[in-house]
Amino acid sequence: MALCRDTSWLSDAGLLLRSSARLFLPARFVTAARYTPRLEDALEKAMLKGIAGFAKLAGSTGLVVDVSGSMNYKLSKKGETTRVDAAAGLAILLREKADEFTIATFSDTCIELPPRRGFALRDAIVGSQAHSGTYLKRALRQLHDKAAWRELDRLIVITDEQSHDGILQAWTPRAYAVNVAPYKHGISYGNGWTHVDGWSERIVDYIAAVEAQAAA
Repeated sequence: MALCRDTSWLSDAGLLLRSSARLFLPARFVTAARYTPRLEDALEKAMLKGIAGFAKLAGSTGLVVDVSGSMNYKLSKKGETTRVDAAAGLAILLREKADEFTIATFSDTCIELPPRRGFALRDAIVGSQAHSGTYLKRALRQLHDKAAWRELDRLIVITDEQSHDGILQAWTPRAYAVNVAPYKHGISYGNGWTHVDGWSERIVDYIAAVEAQAAA
């Protein structure tokens, strides 16, 4: 079974490298690199080339990534992409397309990370701390105490919403809580947050469209 899976991902990685990378967003590359590490350099180059074709996201963006234990679960029963793969893919995309980008992870604690590029940012996210509890509200309080985070134009949290302590009232002009767990889908609003339930690789396109419409 392991050999079959490895062969499958070699084929998938080959497809990513041969196709227009604009067709695939970073989470797919993150998963492919996890299964075919010897192709990582080529996959990263193709991924970043594809990202270059996306529109910029104006202003300053802060991303808060859940790295609790449940984020290691798969996005769906049919695929191999994990919730943390999706989170890392979103981080890689925002790092390239946001005018200004700040990032932190949370589990039992909150850790600010350097805004690295590509798979180096994935490695920083995954290795930032033990993948344990889900203390989102505590992490947001800690970040709110920092001037750089208080002054952001938008705040994005990516999580599976299995928080032990809930969520803090949003303080930025725009705030999005993206729930990557598969059990719920839709858009809702509360405490200053736009809650996006259900993972979509087009989440950044959605954010850009919503904000453009609000500004029109």
